[in-house]
Amino acid sequence: MHLFDRLTLGPAAEIAGARPLGNGALVVQARAARAGNVQVYRGDEVARPDLAQVRIYRDPDEIFRPESLRSFGHKPVTLDHPTEAVTPRTWRGVARGHVGDEVVRDGEFVRIPMLLADSAAIAAVQGGRREISVGYTCDLDWTPGTTPDGSPYDARQTKVIVDHVAIVAQGRAGPDCRIGDADRRLAEAEARAEAAETALAQREGEVAALRARVPDMAALDALAAERGALVAQARRILGDSFDPAGLTPEAIRRAAVARALGEAEAAALSPAAIEGAFRVIAADRRHAVPRPIADPLRDALRRPGTDAPTPEAAHAAMVETLRNAWKPAGAR
Repeated sequence: MHLFDRLTLGPAAEIAGARPLGNGALVVQARAARAGNVQVYRGDEVARPDLAQVRIYRDPDEIFRPESLRSFGHKPVTLDHPTEAVTPRTWRGVARGHVGDEVVRDGEFVRIPMLLADSAAIAAVQGGRREISVGYTCDLDWTPGTTPDGSPYDARQTKVIVDHVAIVAQGRAGPDCRIGDADRRLAEAEARAEAAETALAQREGEVAALRARVPDMAALDALAAERGALVAQARRILGDSFDPAGLTPEAIRRAAVARALGEAEAAALSPAAIEGAFRVIAADRRHAVPRPIADPLRDALRRPGTDAPTPEAAHAAMVETLRNAWKPAGAR
């Protein structure tokens, strides 16, 4: 769990005792953490939205644990909290100095030396920015209890590991330890806004790419003509009953090649080979499906009209034809 705690650097006059270096950098001693106290968090800040507030005990055994103290050393000093954990990818953009390795216990506090190597950070401290806020991760032991001074708590911090130390504006609680408030929420809001902007940019890019893929009317006409010619060639091989609906050009060519050369041989051909074989087969009239010769009589018998004569009328017409067949055409 990532949390922020804030402490003061002391009165503005105390900064005059800071040790400047020859290159203009500034070394400042600061109290960075407090132990033995109970801090109150909103439930949603510690993954317990079911609770209005949560009292968390900063156990001295955990705060002053050697691993926790060592985690302060060589961590970056930032101006305000970065929007995400500091990593080699983000360090250059947020670091304004670093914490030294002489991290010691100072009563109920942890005292750290900070080297400020950035002019903006130095000016901010000299101008009165008095508080530091530690960004760290920890586990929470949700076993309730009571501190040695009788204060009840709901959970206890364990495995505290520091990520960075931020110089922030003076907060509402003065020198007391407190949870990160406006600065942290602002950082979270900025992170959400940045994520939303990134998502929007991605969507705009997708829309632009989709628009680029839509052909204009001339291109659509050309595609339709090309497919029509392909289907006509395929039907000369596969027959007029061939239905190309839903088939790609390659699938149409492959069906025609399979009809001409056999399924097994067509299956072994690559798309490029199929295209070449189709061109040869389509140009060879021997592979064309034979078309029946027109036969009007057969067509008439297959499609009898509604005005066909009755058997009696047909018989009378035949007798009349036999009686007059010998006569010249003009005498009938």
